[in-house]
Amino acid sequence: MKTQKLAAIDIGSNSLKLVIVEAAASDSFTVILQERERVRLGHDTLKTHLLSAEAINLSAATIAKFRSIAESRSVDSIIAVATASVREADNSAEFVREIEERTGVRVEVLSSVEEARLIGIAAAQFFDAKNETLLNIDIGGGSTELSLMKNGEPYKLFSMKLGAVGLTERFIFSNPPRTKELENLQAEITFALERPLRKMKNQTWQISTGTSGTIMNLTTLLNFQTAETANAQPEIQFKKLVALNKMLARIPLEERAKLPSISLSRAEVIVAGGQILEGVMRAFKIEKLQPCGYALREGVIIDYLREIESESLPPVPDVEDKKLRDVFAVGRRFGYEESHALQVADLAEKMFDALEPIYKIGRPNRTLLAAAALLHDVGYHISHESHHKHSFYLIKNSEMTGFSEPEKTIIALVARYHRGSLPKEKHAEFMQLNERDRQTVARLGAILRLAEALDRGHENHIQNVKFKREKNVLSLKLVSDKDCQIERQAIEQKKDLFELAFECSLQVL
Repeated sequence: MKTQKLAAIDIGSNSLKLVIVEAAASDSFTVILQERERVRLGHDTLKTHLLSAEAINLSAATIAKFRSIAESRSVDSIIAVATASVREADNSAEFVREIEERTGVRVEVLSSVEEARLIGIAAAQFFDAKNETLLNIDIGGGSTELSLMKNGEPYKLFSMKLGAVGLTERFIFSNPPRTKELENLQAEITFALERPLRKMKNQTWQISTGTSGTIMNLTTLLNFQTAETANAQPEIQFKKLVALNKMLARIPLEERAKLPSISLSRAEVIVAGGQILEGVMRAFKIEKLQPCGYALREGVIIDYLREIESESLPPVPDVEDKKLRDVFAVGRRFGYEESHALQVADLAEKMFDALEPIYKIGRPNRTLLAAAALLHDVGYHISHESHHKHSFYLIKNSEMTGFSEPEKTIIALVARYHRGSLPKEKHAEFMQLNERDRQTVARLGAILRLAEALDRGHENHIQNVKFKREKNVLSLKLVSDKDCQIERQAIEQKKDLFELAFECSLQVL
């Protein structure tokens, strides 16, 4: 992989952050510049579930500024991701559309589990935990993520609606906070940690780490130039954190803002942030925590670079693709017919590989197609009738690490269009996509439609497919040692979307 410059923008609940790096590989990059702007996107949004016009305007202005900075540094790509505030907003699609129209920057809204995965790989790389188990805690404005990483790979991921901004707005109304307010806040933290504690029972790890501005600020307060810590590696000790939290809760906002490294915006939410960290460390019996210099932005960059590196390698079989692990888990949870799913996925990928040199569909879309092909029939779990629509719902609402929310929507829509009507203007989820993603859904859906037709009898008759284009006529050759009359008929019945999406006339040889 050639050396390149990348910019990553993290659209968080409390602030928007930019990092620019120069990268030679996914495990070798240098941070050139970091910027941070307080926008308070999560202010009221986490309660009302609506991003205000003011919040959208401030975000657009900041992102435009970040893009200008990135372009002045001659970056090759800008990657922008949004977390809890946008994820929880009912008008998140409008936000994404407005930002792209005003700034030219495309924002990916991360699912909660995907956010945890990206933060986890950043922490694992920062501490070079290739052969160790690491638990990372990330406290954001709208959510807290726990990432248990084994040998550098995600093992267990959790996201809880415990954010420093969100909890401050819900529970702290006095300055300084009253005892009852703190008790209610602590009870909420304890309740939210019940599931992760249950799922993490008997798990062990060698390293406990923490990311985010909240944890960095708490580290600074606990290690601020004392004789004991001046030359020591910064860390958060649980007993000292408890004492610090008691002090922070006793003093008013004005005094908290005068503490070392604490801005006014951080002072407003540091009490809740400190209580979240104390609650997590107490629940998981963590005595010491190491602050991590990487966070979500670096995780986004590492993941992006790994994708580029993987594109230079031959595609791996679906059963070996790490991004599809959760896809198989979802399929098995809903009792899908795995042999048929694998055959349809195999045929869809072979079609994709044959069409890619002709139509330049984009190799990353191959994985989205594979995921949709593997899950296209999970809707049978609900009902045989309109099962394609049920497949859309189940995929859209399942946790699948490795995929952003927009990618998951594309996967769900591709599965939805494997049968039934073609994409229409009255299909709200389809129309909310931008034009590029609508074309992707149509093309991948068209391929899946044909792949499913070629295994209509669930008998694995087709071994391979080949395409040849002459002007606007695309010829499809079926490679098989069986009589494929049923499959040919099925193609004739299901080729409507394909001819529309690829602007051709399809003939089966």
